[in-house]
Amino acid sequence: MGKRNSCRNYFPSAFSGEWRLWTYQQAGEEIRKIAAGLKSLNLPARSNIALHSKNCAHWIMADLAIMMAGHISVPLYATLTADSIKQILEHSGTKAIFVGKLDDYKNQQAGIPEGVIRIGIELYGINETHSWEKMLNSESPIPEIAAWDRDEVLTIMYTSGTTGKPKGVMHSAGNFDSIVQTGIIDLTLPLKPRLFSYLPMSHIAERAGIEMIGIYRGATFSFAESTESFPKNVMDTQPNPFLPCQGFGLSFREKILRKMPKKIKHVASYSFIIITLFEIKSRKIRLAEANANL
Repeated sequence: MGKRNSCRNYFPSAFSGEWRLWTYQQAGEEIRKIAAGLKSLNLPARSNIALHSKNCAHWIMADLAIMMAGHISVPLYATLTADSIKQILEHSGTKAIFVGKLDDYKNQQAGIPEGVIRIGIELYGINETHSWEKMLNSESPIPEIAAWDRDEVLTIMYTSGTTGKPKGVMHSAGNFDSIVQTGIIDLTLPLKPRLFSYLPMSHIAERAGIEMIGIYRGATFSFAESTESFPKNVMDTQPNPFLPCQGFGLSFREKILRKMPKKIKHVASYSFIIITLFEIKSRKIRLAEANANL
């Protein structure tokens, strides 16, 4: 963590309607202690370590701790069934798993095979033999962090499994670096941007477009407490860019329309259709122009 950023807020996260803040300096120390905790497990170098949680400050801190300790992360979608979790952990040969902010861990935990070390985050009500909080209280920050070559596998990201069994994709350190360097230029992202993480971190778009780019640019990362608190959380944090998906946009639009008077609602719906058609037409024109320049 750079000295110039040491006192800046790094991870504003909402808990019970209030914001909990980590500065870069606080987050850096916490991450290095968790990395030391991982080293104390005496796992083989470059072991696969899973990450099962909704987006939160601990997700990114755990990811960085895994990198610092010289291991490979295996993110899991927070909504996976026990069967899918078991399939991924067995297929990847996962040695340990961080368990954080989840809605249905009671039913999901059956998918974690025997022998996989569980590291619970007590803040989210996850109580296991190993815990994030115990590591913080017992470990000192790791003095040296692992070095990575560009062609080494940094993470294995599995598909959500909606079209069959989840499939793992290996991403190297150099792969992420190339994506991030290109993204910074294409998005003209400023230094120290305000980023709001909402789409699953287990998806490559959010992982590269929010987490990795944000780390490179010294971003402040914010997270929603829940779907219900999402609008207020976004208003509180005022992010620079925001990475939504179509389904989320439609859902958000429906919630807005439900609160509108009937007359205004008809006008808004009609305007939405016109704008959507215009965007589709514009995309077709841009695509045709791009093809003509090939």
